[in-house]
Amino acid sequence: MKIKKIDCINSNIDAKIKAPPSKSYTHRALFIASLAEGKSKIMDPLISDDTNYTLNSLRELGVNIIEKNNQGQISFEISGCSGNLIQPKKPLYIGNSGTTLRFLMAISSLVNGEVIIDGDEEIRKRPVKGLEDSLIALGLKVISNEGCPPVRISSKGFFGGETLIQPRESSQYLSGLLIASPYSKPYLKIRVNGKVPSSPYVDMTIDLMNKFGVGIERKDFSEFYVCPSKYTGQDYVVEGDYSNSSYFLAIAAISGGKVTIDNLDKKSKQADRFFVDILEMMGCKVEWGINSITVKGENLKGIEVDMKKSPDIVPTLAVVSAFAKGPTKINNIETLRFKETDRLAAVSKELSKIGCKVEEGKDYMIIYPDELKGAEIETYKDHRMAMSFAVAGLFIEGIKIRDPDCVSKSYPNFWKDFSKVCGGIN
Repeated sequence: MKIKKIDCINSNIDAKIKAPPSKSYTHRALFIASLAEGKSKIMDPLISDDTNYTLNSLRELGVNIIEKNNQGQISFEISGCSGNLIQPKKPLYIGNSGTTLRFLMAISSLVNGEVIIDGDEEIRKRPVKGLEDSLIALGLKVISNEGCPPVRISSKGFFGGETLIQPRESSQYLSGLLIASPYSKPYLKIRVNGKVPSSPYVDMTIDLMNKFGVGIERKDFSEFYVCPSKYTGQDYVVEGDYSNSSYFLAIAAISGGKVTIDNLDKKSKQADRFFVDILEMMGCKVEWGINSITVKGENLKGIEVDMKKSPDIVPTLAVVSAFAKGPTKINNIETLRFKETDRLAAVSKELSKIGCKVEEGKDYMIIYPDELKGAEIETYKDHRMAMSFAVAGLFIEGIKIRDPDCVSKSYPNFWKDFSKVCGGIN
């Protein structure tokens, strides 16, 4: 297996970088534009393993998507299908992309025929039971492997009515249904059983639905109602990604240096914008520019924080917490157990390797900083593990990252940008 050794930095950090495009908004734009009436142009999308699985699957469902490259500026020209998808000739392979999986399950309701969705060995561990039950209640035939992929969905090409959804494992269940909802007959009413984890991602879905011409009636996160309507093709620019920018903000926080990131919207609905607020709570200084942010590290202090809405940045926060004064308690993170790996257990184990004392509960972790040391970090094929612990390696001698190429899932250019921020030494 490939292993990457991280070199410690020996100079002050004062760097500037452009945020990569948002993975979450890229997925949503591709799905919604594909269902729309008319042509759409998706500009500055994220090109990664996960978004490529989405592109390939949508093409298999009959959507015409053309990639354009104008002097390095990537865009997708999409001829929408007006909600009329075709039965694919073969199973849709989605690697380990949970977003692709759940959104495909929902829009498969618009296929008159059968859709089979499968992926790698890791995706076969990821739950879909809540969405499966909801689709069955709407009249679809769904067969899974005990609530996990592979999934076989049979439909007559339409769905609608009322359904109850249990989103405990993922807000993507709800987002998927909402994306398909404009093509429901006679309507779609979704009642939510329990609290929605990562709820800002649902707001992101609704935000993009609105931009493509569809309105939604809602009662907070307990009930959603959508009348039959249609998306209208749009030109859409994908905004920068707070999740994948968190690693560079973390470098600033730990080093006491300064990092400026362009292409970040201060008013973004992204869940992981919260990371900026967290760094302020821990003692960092934050300055906003026009579509940019600068973070300057100060003396870090441990905090207690609820991460139910923003679980994807927990690995980054955990690494920053290892360098803080005093313990950090991270609450409401049970959904981490249903990610690319059991991310809660993985982060706890690897933090312990580098010298932290970690208390791991069912839905929380407490990090007690201690004398830190080098270690070989297992990534568990999880992109966020690799990128988070790479940050630690800048300040701890002897950090090595196993399977560093797993970052291609969400951020293929991570190591290039990481080297740029660190002055080219890594």
